[in-house]
Amino acid sequence: MNKRIYMANIVSIIILAICSTVAVFADVESTGNLSMALNGAGVTQLIVCVALAYLYFQQLKNSNSIWNRQSTREKIGYAMVAVIFAICMIIGKEQTAHEDLKFAIFAIVMFLGYVPAFYLLVSFCGDWFGKRAEQSTLREPNGLTEWLFEKHVVLGVMVVIFVCRLPYLLAFFPCSMSWDGGAQISNFYGLEIFTNHHPPFVSFFYGAIAWYSQKWGIANLGMFLISLMQTALTSFAVAQVCVVLKKMKSPYWMRWSVLAYFSLFTVWSIFDVTVIKDSLYYPFTMLFVVQVIYCLFFQEEFFGKKWNMILLVLYAVFMTQIRNNGIFVVLFTLPFVMIAMPNKKKIFIGGVMVAILGITTLLNSVVYPALGVISLESKVDTYCILFQQTAKYAIEHPDDVTDEERAVLDMVFDYDELPNVYEPHLADWVKNCLREQEGSATNPTGSHFAELKKDYLKVWFAQFLRHPLTYVDAFFECSYGYYYPEVGTYKEGLGFYEEERYMFTASMSDAKQIEQLAPARFLLEQLSKLEYVPGIGMLYRAGFYAWCVIFVVVYFVVQKKYKALIVAIPAVVNILVCMISPVNTCIRYAMPTMCMVPIIWAVMWYQGRKN
Repeated sequence: MNKRIYMANIVSIIILAICSTVAVFADVESTGNLSMALNGAGVTQLIVCVALAYLYFQQLKNSNSIWNRQSTREKIGYAMVAVIFAICMIIGKEQTAHEDLKFAIFAIVMFLGYVPAFYLLVSFCGDWFGKRAEQSTLREPNGLTEWLFEKHVVLGVMVVIFVCRLPYLLAFFPCSMSWDGGAQISNFYGLEIFTNHHPPFVSFFYGAIAWYSQKWGIANLGMFLISLMQTALTSFAVAQVCVVLKKMKSPYWMRWSVLAYFSLFTVWSIFDVTVIKDSLYYPFTMLFVVQVIYCLFFQEEFFGKKWNMILLVLYAVFMTQIRNNGIFVVLFTLPFVMIAMPNKKKIFIGGVMVAILGITTLLNSVVYPALGVISLESKVDTYCILFQQTAKYAIEHPDDVTDEERAVLDMVFDYDELPNVYEPHLADWVKNCLREQEGSATNPTGSHFAELKKDYLKVWFAQFLRHPLTYVDAFFECSYGYYYPEVGTYKEGLGFYEEERYMFTASMSDAKQIEQLAPARFLLEQLSKLEYVPGIGMLYRAGFYAWCVIFVVVYFVVQKKYKALIVAIPAVVNILVCMISPVNTCIRYAMPTMCMVPIIWAVMWYQGRKN
């Protein structure tokens, strides 16, 4: 009997190893032939298959294997992560799969292959991380490390960031202009109707600099001030992260890694010299999270100085005023912070929340309208996924739209155009089919859609009940890039190396990049091609960071580190916001998550050391 069980286990291991190899090397794009999609005929595939079979066998055979050392809670948690990863990979591959491939059958094979491979990978990472954290001791630093990370953290880190940004500051002088940045400046200039579609605070900030620098005849220097201030803000935020790493006694290799990530990673560098709200948002996200860490783990220090609560309020308010979704980070994070506080401290966090909401409401409802900003009755960006689903429904089920539904939809959209313009990665084309655009001369407040919204939602829901899978497919098409790491970035790519001329062609400013520095700009753009280098390339994939966050969240739950779990909430919220955003796989949308990953992993290490 034991021999039969042993042989059955061997056969199972071989089958799982083959499935895992198929999942890794599957060719679902170029062929609709199921047998060819297996893509197993090759030396590399054979080596991987044998190596996986050996690893699976060792885990089953060795009494000291990771599997046998894990608690039931760990096994369940890591199995959940493995299943989530497998589903994400299958959803991602389905988007590019050949239409003739029987993908449903193939997905089962991939699932059977992904789950054990991911389980082994996640278990190894969790085991290695936990052991290293528990056994780690802070070694005596050498001269440079001590000067940089112990004695002069803020000054030293800011100097390093500035030195690494210097090539970008010079090559892109005075700045790199994005479409959104130029549009916000045009709002300030009055060239477009000034609505709160984009955060008004940023429009006033960028617009005032552009206006006065042009008026005073120093256009280039004025616009360069934006790049300089954004770089200073990032430098300060990274310095504060390094301060909290010092407080948590993180190992020096981790601090060097964090500094290298924010100093050398090309995405941060190019966005710091780009006029766009995202370049302001991610540093304030970091600063907000740092204050939350102080509040959760160093309460005596945090509540010992009122300035800390003031900073928490300021950072939170700036987040809400720089990106419209910043309010969700605040609303989903601070209530859990308040719950985690001792009874006497809950009142203070409650007061912080009231202050944030009060200031935000005052700015949005009183100050901006008084300055001439038009408040939209209903922001259409909120409904981008729904619009995409309606367009896909029009493509796949044109005969299943009633006359009444069509009448409503035709009042909202140019309905006949929806099937022609549908683009899975970008909702802008479907939004352009709206009969009345928000912020236009005939519809400045977006009242047209606001009046029809209730009727539209009824039609949307009725069609969802008839063909729910169409809606599910549309949602995956619009969002999969934020959790599928094998797809590159869309639209702006890795930054605004090719400058949008919107601001300058509209004659808003005489600012102009130096033509002689074009070769330097080209060279810096080539650095972003590091995305094709194995290992480093993962840093350029928005979906990779979702995996990092999911792993940390489950790890905290498995280890019952619920207070630490609160630190990951902003990253989780941002991932969810990205999934319903107008653009799929847009790296600038993912930047708040990207900047938080090193922080929450440092907290995970800190919690491991406390064990």
